[in-house]
Amino acid sequence: MADRYEPDVPSGGRARDSGGCYHLSFRSGSRAGGVSARAAHAYVTRDDEYSDEDRDPAIHIESGHMPSWAEDDAGTYWDAADLYERANGRLYVSADFALPRDLSVADQIALARDFAESITAAERLPYTLAIHAGHDADGHAHNPHAHLMFSERRNDGFERSREDWFRRANQNDPQRGGAPKSRTFHGREWVEQAREKWATLTNAMLEARGRAERVDHRSYTRQGIDREPGRHYGPAAPHVVGRGEPHERLDVAAAVSEREQTVRELDNEIGHLEALRASIVDDGLSADQDREARHSSGTSTPGRDDDVSWGR
Repeated sequence: MADRYEPDVPSGGRARDSGGCYHLSFRSGSRAGGVSARAAHAYVTRDDEYSDEDRDPAIHIESGHMPSWAEDDAGTYWDAADLYERANGRLYVSADFALPRDLSVADQIALARDFAESITAAERLPYTLAIHAGHDADGHAHNPHAHLMFSERRNDGFERSREDWFRRANQNDPQRGGAPKSRTFHGREWVEQAREKWATLTNAMLEARGRAERVDHRSYTRQGIDREPGRHYGPAAPHVVGRGEPHERLDVAAAVSEREQTVRELDNEIGHLEALRASIVDDGLSADQDREARHSSGTSTPGRDDDVSWGR
């Protein structure tokens, strides 16, 4: 049985006027990391061990830019990656992203497809895209999201067998080597560009549908918003806790809420202390003025406050 795939499941797919609920994360899968491309494909397509009816269903699945031997069954491509990709090579890159739940399913599919093509089309990278309905315990579309997994092996138009496809590329004679690898998907700059691209596509779709909501790929700090990012924990978490079982993400969310409350209380306390300090300083200044007035008038009889030296 293939290794189980642990996705970064997006949550909270509703875009708001404030630009909230943006989620897009990337990860790479390598054999060295104990990952299976076939298991990842089975998860996103709800195949094999992930075909349980109780699981959130995949409402749309498509693949593109596949070599001829995988056009009819994309699963064979990811299975071949597990078998033939070199030991230190990346099997795939994946993107998990939330979809605005106020869009129709057709618009969600079109939006996810546009994003997949924006990443893969230029170099014809084989990919599989799956959209999950994101149903909550009552069957409502609470958290629609998409999973995109794509290969870094470029489909350059030369026919190759499954085994040859994953061989090292031959720059001098491409037909005699494997499918060349893209060098695009490295570094923070590319990730930033991809995150901005997803925000741009999402906002364009929202605008085209006459909706006022917008998303922003930037962090709260970069947006100038004084707010701590929330943690996504999905619709199943309350049911887990309801059974008396611990849930790490809810614990984190509770800790964040507690910290925010503590900060508010500290802010209030600081305000009170500052007001008290200002009152004390004002009293001290008044006492100094009284002493100066007495000296000026020739009356230097010490008063009760004359032995107080402010600022020591």
